[in-house]
Amino acid sequence: MNSIYSQALRPTKLIVLAIIAASAFGFVGTMIGAEPVFDGGKSTWHDGFVRYDFIMDDETLAITPFTRPEKEGFEVGTAGKGQRRCIVVVPNKPAPGHPWSWQACYWNHQPQAETELLHRGFYIAFVAPDSGRMSPPKQWDAWYAYLTEKGLSKKPAFVGMSKGGVNEYTWAGAHPDEVSCIYADNPGIYTEDIPKIAELIKHDVPLLNVCGTLDFVLEKNTKVIENIYHQGGGQISLMIKEGMGHHPHSLIDPKPIADFIEQHVQPNTTVRPGMVDDTFIKTYYYSTENSYVYLLKEDT
Repeated sequence: MNSIYSQALRPTKLIVLAIIAASAFGFVGTMIGAEPVFDGGKSTWHDGFVRYDFIMDDETLAITPFTRPEKEGFEVGTAGKGQRRCIVVVPNKPAPGHPWSWQACYWNHQPQAETELLHRGFYIAFVAPDSGRMSPPKQWDAWYAYLTEKGLSKKPAFVGMSKGGVNEYTWAGAHPDEVSCIYADNPGIYTEDIPKIAELIKHDVPLLNVCGTLDFVLEKNTKVIENIYHQGGGQISLMIKEGMGHHPHSLIDPKPIADFIEQHVQPNTTVRPGMVDDTFIKTYYYSTENSYVYLLKEDT
């Protein structure tokens, strides 16, 4: 009987050993099919990427599949009372760790950075924001939980233009350990969220703010954020578009934006300089030297 028992266990034991061995080499996700699977209303977005649409109930937070009307095209419409629209666009070949970019407002407005990230293996996600002041709402927390439980990275990158900047700084300030980096384009920020900037510095959240020199939010918001980040030792990069106003957002060639996001969603491998000891907790080393670069496609 002992012999039979041992033989019966052998296949299971081999499977367990195989999983342990695979885990050591980082293959478990491949073995057990860890790629996120979505079941929303299926359609296509820019460059033929697969898009899934959902409806979230504002009270129960239930998320259900939704087939978008054809007339919407790449855009997104409104939901019924007490509901909000949600979207996930899936890359053809997901990058390791399933990184994603959370668009904080204005779905499909100047989407070139998102399509570039999709080509690099990022998922793109969106949940409709509140029409008024964002607190942030519990619905955003539910959307984050839904996507991370599906297998997406627990530290998304945030993309926010104008009011989207308000939304991303509000949510990120309340959840600084759940954000990898922030790209803000001519962003707004609520006065009450400015003190939360210190939490972003504390949690090593890098910022990229892109602003036009003629937009009043440069002085009112971005330079305030920049000053706090410099004083607190945070990592912030500014791209100032000479002669530009609030519009157009983004860049015609989104490579600098996508490069920034791609760099900061990956684990940092910077070697600690010999001049500092282990009490130095920052994960980056950079200068504050300014540079002037002519962007041909932007003509700025």
